[in-house]
Amino acid sequence: MSKSAAGVFKPVPVPGHARRWFAILLAGLTLPILYVTYLQLRTPEIRYVVGDGTLSIEAKLGSSEQSKKLDLGRISEVRPEWLRGGALKFGTDKPGYCVGFYDYPSLGEVWQVTDCSDLAVLLRTASETTPVVVTPTDRDGFMRTVTAAGRGVFLPPGKRASSYWVTLVVILAVYGLVVLALVTVLFIAPTRLAYRVRSGHLEVTTLVGKRLIPLTGATVRRHRPLLGERLSGFLMPGYLVGTALYDNMATTVLASLPEEGVMVEADGRYFLSPANPDALVAALLDGGAVPAPKPAVRTR
Repeated sequence: MSKSAAGVFKPVPVPGHARRWFAILLAGLTLPILYVTYLQLRTPEIRYVVGDGTLSIEAKLGSSEQSKKLDLGRISEVRPEWLRGGALKFGTDKPGYCVGFYDYPSLGEVWQVTDCSDLAVLLRTASETTPVVVTPTDRDGFMRTVTAAGRGVFLPPGKRASSYWVTLVVILAVYGLVVLALVTVLFIAPTRLAYRVRSGHLEVTTLVGKRLIPLTGATVRRHRPLLGERLSGFLMPGYLVGTALYDNMATTVLASLPEEGVMVEADGRYFLSPANPDALVAALLDGGAVPAPKPAVRTR
């Protein structure tokens, strides 16, 4: 029934539209979010290769690659280092992938290829203007191999830094908020929309509250508007609440469907779409509104 015992008029139901639009919008938003997640959380590849008189530092993250070769004979210092308070100056700072020029309070500027962990090895060489910092898992073994000009392949611990989890939580939170917003607008909001005629005014319940429309001096009629562009508000399937150009005039839309309904002209223009428009028109007239004058018929 369109009118309950409490005198509440419900809008025209829009079956199926909400589910269809929810699926379309969710799919359209999920793909970009998944892509952003991949870009932010993809696994980096870092390795330090010692052999043939050189130290090769290799780093790869997606299509981005960094590499550098250091002549072991020109390395003047190899020492363990504890990284604290570094700030990126130029390069890439992703979870597990800190590559580029960083500035540290105790070290100054360095060029590093690390997994963003704290335990590192600092190398000074005559071929580089800044120290080079790496984070092999076996620091002692790496330093012995470099010092002795031996051979070995060393990898960083590969532990996910705290920023990884922060990034993941932020992405999931944004996705959850998007889903919640879609559910609210497409499913919850249409169930909240209702019209109630009280003494001297029309009360329209929407998702965010209630709007009172005075009926004293208001005109009312069934109406099929000439649809125009949206000006503001939520004009979603089954929940058209906002301002739009109807009949080339700014109109407050409080409806579920735009095609046909009831036009109330009081302190503004209001378009409603009750399931039983004749019953709502009769209730509005009983509440103090008057019938709208019929448009004049033009004659030649």
